[in-house]
Amino acid sequence: MKKIFLVAVICMFSSALFAQLSSPISFGLHTGLVSTKMDYKDASVNNIREESKNGMMIGAFLRVNLNKWYLQPELNYVTRKAEVVLEGIPFDLKTKSLDVPILLGYKIVKLPAFKLRAFAGPVASFKIDDSIKSTFDDNIDGDFKDAVWNAKVGAGVDVWKLTLDVDYEFGLSDVSSEFLKKNKMMNVTLGFKLF
Repeated sequence: MKKIFLVAVICMFSSALFAQLSSPISFGLHTGLVSTKMDYKDASVNNIREESKNGMMIGAFLRVNLNKWYLQPELNYVTRKAEVVLEGIPFDLKTKSLDVPILLGYKIVKLPAFKLRAFAGPVASFKIDDSIKSTFDDNIDGDFKDAVWNAKVGAGVDVWKLTLDVDYEFGLSDVSSEFLKKNKMMNVTLGFKLF
């Protein structure tokens, strides 16, 4: 009798879990690392070195599941850091932005508790704050644009309610009208689906 009761409880729990996992809409929170490299515009300057630095991202996502396809709008607060060395002088660049990606994804493997996904889409990035500092000047005006367009392509894994995404994000428009070109970023994010 105890074994039958235990099997019944496990079956009820499993069916409730799988029903929840196959919900058409998911909402979650995620955070991660952002590795950014910014290209310098002026080709006439010799001895330029651009180095990636790590920033961070925190945000929320909504996933609308359409069988194997899904649409995922996000709202993320992002800090990006990079370094440009001109003629031996390092310039530390830091930007803070509110990013709105709209991703279209496809579930390559779709099991009840495991999914392997691929995704791509545009990202609208709205500047909150920026700074450029060097050892000689405390703060330099970089003339950063208020809004830029990026695009990202990546892959992700879902295990139960956990999500892990790795993507490459690249700029579609210049970051600065003065001397910085497009961003190049690698992002790794870990998320949790609340429902």
